[in-house]
Amino acid sequence: MEITLDQALQQAVAAHREGNAQEAERLYLAILQAQPDHPDANNNLGILTIGLGKTEAALPLFKKALEANRDIEQFWLNYIDCLIKLERLADAAIALADAKHAGVAAEELTSLEEALLLAKQGSGSSKKKHDTDLDAPPQEQIDTLFSHYQSNQLEAFEQLAISMTETFPAHQIGWKALGVVLKQTGRLSESVAPMQRSVALSPQDPEAHSNLGVTLQELGRLDEAEACYQQAIALQPDLAEAHYNLGNTRHELGRSDAATASYQQAIALQPNYIKAHSNLGNALQELGRLEEAEESYQQAIALQPDFVEAHSNLGNTLKELGRLDEAEASCRQAIALKPDYAEAHYNLGITLKELGRLDEAEASYRQAITLKPDYAEVHYNLGNTLLELGRLDEADASYRQAITLKPGYAEAHINLGEALKKLGKHAEGLKEQILGGGVISFHFTEGFSVKRKG
Repeated sequence: MEITLDQALQQAVAAHREGNAQEAERLYLAILQAQPDHPDANNNLGILTIGLGKTEAALPLFKKALEANRDIEQFWLNYIDCLIKLERLADAAIALADAKHAGVAAEELTSLEEALLLAKQGSGSSKKKHDTDLDAPPQEQIDTLFSHYQSNQLEAFEQLAISMTETFPAHQIGWKALGVVLKQTGRLSESVAPMQRSVALSPQDPEAHSNLGVTLQELGRLDEAEACYQQAIALQPDLAEAHYNLGNTRHELGRSDAATASYQQAIALQPNYIKAHSNLGNALQELGRLEEAEESYQQAIALQPDFVEAHSNLGNTLKELGRLDEAEASCRQAIALKPDYAEAHYNLGITLKELGRLDEAEASYRQAITLKPDYAEVHYNLGNTLLELGRLDEADASYRQAITLKPGYAEAHINLGEALKKLGKHAEGLKEQILGGGVISFHFTEGFSVKRKG
């Protein structure tokens, strides 16, 4: 007889309390196989794992529990305690600060703060000579660095990071911090060199590879970014963010199949990864897998009902599926959530035109242009609507504006040519159609705007 997850958890807890570690572990793992982000199963399995002397294996379990529910104080306490046991003292200090910001009671954290202080003192005395040999900054300086970052004192953070790179050039932390702050303050090109140095000094650090990948991706160096993410994943296969960013990079490279696989892996590791669900929808849509794309957008919306881009892109998919009334509703929901979202007004315009409501479509296009005057596709589709309405001079102007904003816009040249011919300007119209690729025929090519988030 099958049992529910709640029943399985109750049985696991009972076995755990009775000291039957093998049965408890089996049940916790069965729960996690069905629901990988189950907070209680992850937390309890972490406790069990520590009891078996496998502290390092317990850390990702506590982390997953905390990511699934940051409101449970015990999840914070277990995660921080595990970091201290593993002597990841800087990470523990950051987690303590995060716990305070999350509202964990100060009295609950007191014993952990004392344990962290003792661990630092022990680390300082037992490792003093070793740290000097490694040319490493003192723990107090590292703590100050993280304190600046946590309090968003980026100028002080940058100055201390620079000082560390000068005083301890063979140690990774200063270079890693410098790369992060340069990127955060918009100096992408400058951030590459310290990030590369960070990777070279600590090639086993998956986060360093991932950080470098993000910067290279934003700089358009996509092949290099892909290699960085792949290396991060090789070092830490459960790093969901790296899988997600790898998906984004592959999508930009035009490899939607590979992007889909990366997004799916990110979701397998972190089922509530909202942006991964949404961008998976974008990739599936480009592959023509519309029903699956609809499901991905619906999942993103279920997790975050005010996710504007997902509502708009869902409208896109529903329109392609021929479900125009539903598409209109999705676009209007996106606009209700964000009235100044030009892409949603544009998508609504296309749906209304498909429904034959040309005057309303025109109004939606004009609203999109008001919000985003350089939106070439909207000018083009407004031209199409005006042409159908018989307002040839206005259609002419809209097509010309689209071409001004997007030189070489073939469809706009072709349809401008048709408008000119209808105005009696046959020679000029023929010239425009030739500029559009030599196809002497009138046609509409309408496309939704897909806005990616994250």
